[in-house]
Amino acid sequence: MFIAKNIFVFLLSILVLCLLIIFFNYLGFNETVNLLLSSTLFGLFITWYFKGTELCLALFSFFYCAMLIISQSLEVILMFITSVSVYLLMTKVWPRLKSVNLKPGTKQLRTD
Repeated sequence: MFIAKNIFVFLLSILVLCLLIIFFNYLGFNETVNLLLSSTLFGLFITWYFKGTELCLALFSFFYCAMLIISQSLEVILMFITSVSVYLLMTKVWPRLKSVNLKPGTKQLRTD
């Protein structure tokens, strides 16, 4: 049941990604901004839902490889890079930012 739920959520997120691209195009966004914003939101949701596991990278690779085969466009590579960078930002950088101590008047930035 857990695997079926994950597959359903992944397919639903792909559908939402497509609808976001169509909606942002309808609003008159620039094509590149549209794709970057949509892939950022897609990467954010997938990373958040699957809690930053390596499964996210496999899902991104599978989806964007399929899109690259279908569309044969370089924009797909840009979307893949954006989603992977969101993943890396959320899993590698975000936890480190929680430990940064930014109190006024102190020169120490990190507490280890």
